[in-house]
Amino acid sequence: MTDVLAIVIGSGYGGAVAALRLGQAKVETLVMERGRRWDIIDPASNATFPIFEKPDGRAEWLNTTTKAPAYEGTPIEKYTGVLENRNIGGYNFMAGAGVGGGSLVYGGILIQPTARLFKQVFPASISYEEMSAIYYPRVRSIIKVAPIPDDILNSEYYLGLRVLREHAGKSGFPEQPAEINPDGDCTVRFPMAVDWDIVREEIAGTKVPSVIAAEFWYGNNSGGKASLERDYLKLAEATGNVQVRPLHEVTNIETTPSGTYKLTYNVFIETGYVVESGSITCKYLFVAAGTLATNELLIKAKARGRLPYINDELGQGVGNNGDTFVYRTNLNEVTNPHLGGPGAIAVLNYDNPVAPTLMMRAPLPRFAQDFPNKNAIGTFVFAQTMHRGAFHYNASSDSVDLDFAPDPVAQAAAEGMAKRLSAASGGDVSPVSFNITGHQLGGACMGRVCDHYGRVKGHPRLYVVDGALMPGSTTPANPAFTIAAIAERCLEEIIGTDIRQGLA
Repeated sequence: MTDVLAIVIGSGYGGAVAALRLGQAKVETLVMERGRRWDIIDPASNATFPIFEKPDGRAEWLNTTTKAPAYEGTPIEKYTGVLENRNIGGYNFMAGAGVGGGSLVYGGILIQPTARLFKQVFPASISYEEMSAIYYPRVRSIIKVAPIPDDILNSEYYLGLRVLREHAGKSGFPEQPAEINPDGDCTVRFPMAVDWDIVREEIAGTKVPSVIAAEFWYGNNSGGKASLERDYLKLAEATGNVQVRPLHEVTNIETTPSGTYKLTYNVFIETGYVVESGSITCKYLFVAAGTLATNELLIKAKARGRLPYINDELGQGVGNNGDTFVYRTNLNEVTNPHLGGPGAIAVLNYDNPVAPTLMMRAPLPRFAQDFPNKNAIGTFVFAQTMHRGAFHYNASSDSVDLDFAPDPVAQAAAEGMAKRLSAASGGDVSPVSFNITGHQLGGACMGRVCDHYGRVKGHPRLYVVDGALMPGSTTPANPAFTIAAIAERCLEEIIGTDIRQGLA
């Protein structure tokens, strides 16, 4: 006997998809999430999440000093905050902490890769045509997306986005419609997981400035950005078959003599202290704790002999999706670099001679002080490279370390793209920043540790359905959309084959 039929560890894009589809299949499911719930208290005020200029304990997961991405060194109290910042091997990784996982702290950017680049990254057994016809649309049916409307794009808050589009046009990046999923060199106004009517209310002053104030890394107080607790997870709980337990952190996974899985966990209070520990068993276990935590759980369990049959590929193939950050400064125009949300228009440089590359605007509130003349543009840049690192177990500290060197190909691709824009429109290109990412992927890669549906080889009914399953990249596009779509594909197969046959 087990305590519950299925357990999902984590409630980000993979975990939320698993929760909904298991619930709809009438599978008794428990979602164990380390973070708290972040329900919007009052969309007319900054009552729910911290803001960049006044970070407090809500900003960081069990930390005492903010380290990234803004106002480093500001003292904060220990709290189960919304953003975890981890330095592993000299590299800073960011991850969401709360019901909804990374959707709480991302920018609402859901970009579908092109066929050409997808087929270069993913195994041939995963049909892009099938993904495009079935699984990407399935995610869109739950997460409502829409492109930025003209009236909002033309506001002062998105001045920098218009400047970026203009500079791209002068540099040989013509605008293409998102509907054709363009390839090559162009700009595209892609659908965002943003409620633009709420953004209009922000502009009108009836909701707190949040999307328009570049508040996204610590959460969005107006409710303008879609996050999983308000779509996938809400629908999952509504089935009556799914229970979400916040502030429950799984610390160990092991097999039992009967072939089930036993999880050990701690229960936190919001001030970050453990008030209870326990264990629970299940028949079907879905690990979706985010790339860092998923790898840590599995690597430690293997090293301790508790999941002994996972192969030695575990921890390999770790990528950061080619993430870099580039500033263009001393521009000829005012850009309001501190206003507006990220994304909305992407500059595709898929014919970049170094590597296929994508650039999008990255505003931050602190840029009002960093660039007092307001004539700069910060940009996220992603490049498709084969650069990979590896997690490994450190027996002396019972911890998981990372070997991940800087990626010279991604840096060169990003720098070349930024210089192309400045050559046509002016401005200086800053040194490329490469040591921070929220797009860590791999370690339990499909075709290596897992099969192409997330089944962990050697351990029946154990699955990985989050970013750790990805092959170190999801093409030069933000990973959330592809993680969710791949999870939809996995759950369809797992429920139809493993679970239904197992319960027959």
